[in-house]
Amino acid sequence: MYFSRKPKISVIMPSLNVGDYMEECLSSVLNQTFENIEIICVDAGSTDDTLDIIQRHKKEDNRIKILNSDKKSYGHQMNLGINASQGTYISIVETDDYIEEDMLEKLYSYSENDSVDIIKGNFNYVNDYDKNNIQIIRDNSKIKLTCDNTFKLTEQPLFIEGHPSIWAGIYLKKFLTRNNITFMEVPKGGWVDNPFFYETAIKADKIRYIEDCVYNYRITNPNSSSNDLGEDTLPMKRILNMYNILKENNVNDENVIKLFYNRLFRYIEIILENYDNNIDNLSYETCSCIQKVITLVDENVVKYDLNNNFKRLYYKFKSPLLLSKFEGNVIYL
Repeated sequence: MYFSRKPKISVIMPSLNVGDYMEECLSSVLNQTFENIEIICVDAGSTDDTLDIIQRHKKEDNRIKILNSDKKSYGHQMNLGINASQGTYISIVETDDYIEEDMLEKLYSYSENDSVDIIKGNFNYVNDYDKNNIQIIRDNSKIKLTCDNTFKLTEQPLFIEGHPSIWAGIYLKKFLTRNNITFMEVPKGGWVDNPFFYETAIKADKIRYIEDCVYNYRITNPNSSSNDLGEDTLPMKRILNMYNILKENNVNDENVIKLFYNRLFRYIEIILENYDNNIDNLSYETCSCIQKVITLVDENVVKYDLNNNFKRLYYKFKSPLLLSKFEGNVIYL
């Protein structure tokens, strides 16, 4: 397939050793019912057959471009792709996932003559550990979100509930450029989708959400950065990034703040789950990092708006006794 006109959507596809999934993923993009797209594959030095698969398809379809990243960094790869893009909208497809064949057509149909900053759909979790019993589970975190019209975040704060799922939407490129929105560049995945998710949601004047599941998010790739917490302090570092975004943009909406706190405590739960939910197993660095984040929380919101488990975590990590078992340790965040 050969196209010469300016693309409406640039699909950015960051990759690193995803040979087991690349064929399915790339085919799902190439077979979109919306054809006026460019596909920017940004590879970070794959040593398997990932690049072979991309190059084979590139010979047959000139919509594919290949960029090489000198850093194994999701954020760096995304920035390379966005900077090289020519489309009106930016789409993100992670290369161990796959998308519904009408995803881009559905999302773009709500663009209102290219005036909507973010158009986002729902997604499925795909569990294919057992190839004979593949489970596809619909995400329900935004089930109460109204889908009738465009909105700003303060009008529908539930937009920031649940998984960031930044790949289930398209973003107006000039909106990203005008607001200087880029990805953090840290090693590996680094959970950089979190600050991107918050910054785009907060700065957008027009958001549209549709309840159709357009994206299939695979949760069973053992090498996925989503399944690699890396350092235990990583979730709290991203929480601090998101807090700074809220502060810099003077976000005081009580519902947005409450949802932010819910995310904060859910991320503490994720850290604890890696240590059998035993706070005594955490290192000084991790405890200190969490305690620093806890100081940012309004205790009144904890008392009156958060669930009992989050209250328990708040008071445990707020306690000055938390670090008493550690001596002579200093941590800089």
